[in-house]
Amino acid sequence: MKERIFGTECEYAPVYQSEKHHSRFRPLHGEALLDHIKGLSSLLFSSLALKGYPMAGEFMGNGGRLYVDRGGHPEYATPECRCVKDLVAYEKAGDRIMQDLAARTTAETAAREGAQTLHVFKNNADFYGNTYGGHENYLITPRAAEGIRNIIPFLVTRQIFAGAGRILTRREAGIPSFQISQRAEFIDQTYSDRATRVRGIINTRKREIYAREQNRRLHLIVGDSNMSESAIGLKIGTTALVLRLLDEGKLDDICGLPSPVQTLKDISRDWNSGFQMAGRSGRYTALDVQSIYLDKVQRFFSSRTPTSDETDALGLWENILQGLSALQISGRNWQLEDDPGELRRKVDWIRKLWILNRYGNMDGPAVNDRRLKLMDLKYHDLNPATSLFAQCEALGLVDRMVDDEAITTARIRPPRNTRAHIRGTIIRWAADKSIRVEIEDWTKINIRAQVRQKSPGQGVHPFNRYKGTTNCLTIRMDDPFKTMDSSIAEQFERFMETWE
Repeated sequence: MKERIFGTECEYAPVYQSEKHHSRFRPLHGEALLDHIKGLSSLLFSSLALKGYPMAGEFMGNGGRLYVDRGGHPEYATPECRCVKDLVAYEKAGDRIMQDLAARTTAETAAREGAQTLHVFKNNADFYGNTYGGHENYLITPRAAEGIRNIIPFLVTRQIFAGAGRILTRREAGIPSFQISQRAEFIDQTYSDRATRVRGIINTRKREIYAREQNRRLHLIVGDSNMSESAIGLKIGTTALVLRLLDEGKLDDICGLPSPVQTLKDISRDWNSGFQMAGRSGRYTALDVQSIYLDKVQRFFSSRTPTSDETDALGLWENILQGLSALQISGRNWQLEDDPGELRRKVDWIRKLWILNRYGNMDGPAVNDRRLKLMDLKYHDLNPATSLFAQCEALGLVDRMVDDEAITTARIRPPRNTRAHIRGTIIRWAADKSIRVEIEDWTKINIRAQVRQKSPGQGVHPFNRYKGTTNCLTIRMDDPFKTMDSSIAEQFERFMETWE
């Protein structure tokens, strides 16, 4: 599959901070925590209309989706994208939309409840043992689905450039430690059809019944939510490259891992640790495994012309692995000793480690454990006034993949080369009309008209038929590559004219 559809889903963590008691945190667990987060999510979403974002149910005018997930967290799903840079722009647009809502909510509640700020964090774990996801979706062929086990070593080891990093306290020794991935500790199995409690490197839950030879969705829940644009692009771009080889049957000789889940956790705790591969002697590192996949991709394209997207991803992959080979970190206290490739400009966990190192060594008695954890959390804050990541970006210490103009556009307009263009365009058109519509899911739009009564106070009156004409227009979008065309536009316009 030369052209591919992909998208991401991000669950955010909303937290109120009182200006009067800024150091006071109230630990919540179980149902109390769930109710608290749901309440904050509802507050956020109440600001959607005030900020002027066109919506149809849970779907947005940019083609994406914004909703409350099962754990109560606000969740943003990007629209379907075909270009890595588009995906980066739409994911970062989601971050800015959430911060927009948080700022509006803070302003609305300040008069009633005093000076307190609603912060939204883009991370994957709190300090009470709870996790929330950063998911990825890729369109794959049936052949790729059958050989999906051949990308397990790649997914286990790509955290060396896609991890977000996390402070982890060794309570038995009282010494803070560090791990390069936030999600690794919460993965339980190689495959799982569940996204909570028992989490798999690959999620196998099937929401659709596939026809024979029909392309399908690969759903990954093993990755971290990234702040860095380069990390987002590298994570998606390299995975798409590996899936291209999987489509072509070029990974059939890949050696597996005897214990993928344990290896995932071991690498997170010690990024340069050695492990075994099935059928091979000696020990390998995550960098070794990534180099094996990179070599296969390079050989594949030695006789083929890559797309511009693939060229960019391949070049960045080569650059990052070269930089990782020269990276020097003290194994005992996680001190960043040398970063000649300046990977801290691209990779979240290395940038976070660099920030923490500037505060002090993480193995000394003078280290304030709580202070380090607060710095860890502030890295993921979406509020530019308090975010450590945003401060690094403002100081020019972070490499960009897209500019602010692209992100601003992605907040309100859908991509033009996927079915998200149909969805987003219809939502935006309907927002300017006196007719309300509902969009049910990613593949089907049911537009239900409601006539607004002329008399004051009568509101909106829904009905099923009027003068023999149904008030529902259904548009199927089974092909994710299909975009808005003249036939769909004319059909929608005729419908709108009938009921307006």
